[in-house]
Amino acid sequence: MRRDRIQKTALMLVTSLVLLLILGLNAPQAGPIVMKIGNPGPADPHKHMIAAATLEFKDYVERHTQGGIKVEVYPGFQLGSMPQMVDQTKMGAIQACTVFSAAATLYVPEINLIYIPFLFSSPEITWRVFEGPMGEQFNKLWLKAGFVPLYMADNGGSRAFGTTKRQIKKPADLKGLKIRIPESQALKIFMESCGAAAPVITFNQLYTSIQTGIVDGLETPVAVLSFASLDEVIKYASITNHTWDMVFLIVNQKWFKNLPKNYQKILIEAGRHAEQVCRGMSETLAAQEVDKLIEKGVEVYTPTPAEREEFRKVTQKPVTDYLRKEFGDKLVDDFMAEVKKAEAEATAATREHLKLINQYMK
Repeated sequence: MRRDRIQKTALMLVTSLVLLLILGLNAPQAGPIVMKIGNPGPADPHKHMIAAATLEFKDYVERHTQGGIKVEVYPGFQLGSMPQMVDQTKMGAIQACTVFSAAATLYVPEINLIYIPFLFSSPEITWRVFEGPMGEQFNKLWLKAGFVPLYMADNGGSRAFGTTKRQIKKPADLKGLKIRIPESQALKIFMESCGAAAPVITFNQLYTSIQTGIVDGLETPVAVLSFASLDEVIKYASITNHTWDMVFLIVNQKWFKNLPKNYQKILIEAGRHAEQVCRGMSETLAAQEVDKLIEKGVEVYTPTPAEREEFRKVTQKPVTDYLRKEFGDKLVDDFMAEVKKAEAEATAATREHLKLINQYMK
């Protein structure tokens, strides 16, 4: 009897071990899937739009995968320069990174289209454009380049000038100045059409370059004018809103393809949520910028409609001529047509809203 019981217990143990072995062979890899994201800018979501967007992305992904994906964020260029982070993402050394539009033009040159001067009249117009056919076309170009795009959003909104020698009110004010730009041929042509030199300097060298007079100022998104203490070395700020600026969250295509389908869906959803956060924080920081600059003693100027039109006449054609030569008339014409369509839609939406309000205020 006792022998039977021992044999039965031994059989159960063997059976359990076999089952555990089978389950172990078929079980998913232990621990969560790690998603490393390389970021520029600080980690504080209250001080930078990308940090805010990444926080939203991380929270959404980790909660909705129930910890199945762990998002690790590396801000402040910890993983290298922006091109280096993009290359690491493409090779699979990291899974994702966020990239500014200027650096993005190195991989998707057509992104230079957003630098057509004085084309976008408001944030709403850009959002409408990139939520339509043009946004879809940009997404396809990223996919062709080997990445999965998860969002494209505002990187500080429209662009402005910060200078040391004089205020920028009209194109002639830029003549003879050395104004730092990011690496974009369209922006280079814009500056040269106003008679300015346009050296490319990395952002972490910018403060010293302005302080020592290597350059006379910078061209940058409005929300970035006081970033990295640049408001300590510039004397003038001109809120020209001459072009737009964007940021993209891109993911290694092979890594994304190998994820479970439900995880792919969650990443897409998280990207949409992060995009809205990035837009909102970008515009919030830009709205705060003028007061911050004035508090630091920077003289702030917003060009009049007539001065903006003078800028447009001087700069828009040289840039569009370059873009037509590079990408053909059709793409440029389609892009500009989408902007006009967005303007019409925004005007109609405002009209309908006013109509509804007036009906109920009678």
